[in-house]
Amino acid sequence: MKVLHIGKYYFPFFGGIEKVTQDLVENRVYQNKVTSFILAHQNESKLPSEHIKINDIQVCKVRLNGVVAYAPIATSFLKELNQVVDEFNPDVIHIHMPNLSAFACLFSSRAKKVPWVVHWHSDVLGAVPDLKIKLLYPFYRLFERSLLKRACRVLVTSPPYLTDSAALNDFKHKCSVVPIGIKDVGLCANNQDTQTTNQLNLLMIGRLTYYKGHSLMLRALSRLPAKIKVHLSIIGEGELSNELLSLSKSLKIQDKVSFLGRVSDSDISKQLFGTDLLCLPSIEKTEAFGVVLLEAAMHSKPALVSNVKGSGMSWVVQDRVTGFIFENNNVESLCEKIQEIYLDKMSLKALGLNARERFDEVFNLDSVANQITELYENILAEKTMLDS
Repeated sequence: MKVLHIGKYYFPFFGGIEKVTQDLVENRVYQNKVTSFILAHQNESKLPSEHIKINDIQVCKVRLNGVVAYAPIATSFLKELNQVVDEFNPDVIHIHMPNLSAFACLFSSRAKKVPWVVHWHSDVLGAVPDLKIKLLYPFYRLFERSLLKRACRVLVTSPPYLTDSAALNDFKHKCSVVPIGIKDVGLCANNQDTQTTNQLNLLMIGRLTYYKGHSLMLRALSRLPAKIKVHLSIIGEGELSNELLSLSKSLKIQDKVSFLGRVSDSDISKQLFGTDLLCLPSIEKTEAFGVVLLEAAMHSKPALVSNVKGSGMSWVVQDRVTGFIFENNNVESLCEKIQEIYLDKMSLKALGLNARERFDEVFNLDSVANQITELYENILAEKTMLDS
């Protein structure tokens, strides 16, 4: 099968959806049945459109005109889409949402001849949406509904997200839950003992943006009793970088926090090996799943997450089995949970081993790739029956 993937950006751009897409198309199980083509945007407006190969995957990156309300704008996207459909002749178009440019499919007679799979990574509106997004969403929603109506299947990454997503309410009959999977790099499940020092080492990985809960974590650390020895390492870049640095200083916790910026994959792996607990205190369901939770589980590390209604975080992490869950956007609850974990630090190794076991059973990319290719096959079989 030939599958055209449509996304916002692509490697080497650093982002959750981009990493999920790259891991899938480069997976051997997936490649045994699928030849992929990626259509996405350049991540800098100065760069012209280009057709390249990245790790043997064909990629078209479309010239970016600008970004409005976090959405990339590319006036030539429809033209490039039509050209790719003509030349690549896909059997399936796999659309990763949210993505404003994906609506080009609605205006392409060529794309309309091909079955669509919509991969629903997250809703556009969070619990406390940005004002620009709130104002523009009613117009976006018209096209979003049209896209969902034309889709053959909608992939949703967790049961809670499917249950709670207002955008998917009218389309649940065509939704299938397929969790995100990441490739297993062959780490041994018992290769890291919980550290025996009296310090609890915490790690956050992700873009420094409003919904990730960095400021919540910093405020929780500032309220810990002096006897609780904790250090937080933060990996990532983003628009809140300077604000968070200033906050750590004003809270007088500079000695408890290290801002590491963007680091290599190998350095992320080293940080995961060296930490006791991965923290993802996101405050709304814009954090639809939390791919970094899978990376932690693969490294046999438990995770601490918030119980955001509708998010998959508290489905990926099982409370007191593979990690811990605290009350969403509640500094006191987070502070109390960190103290509780500190006082029972020796339990973290067992929780980490449980997380690794769940990773093998549910989130291994080979298994997820099989589910997705079987879904393609079912769609094409149905199309063949209708055509005949």
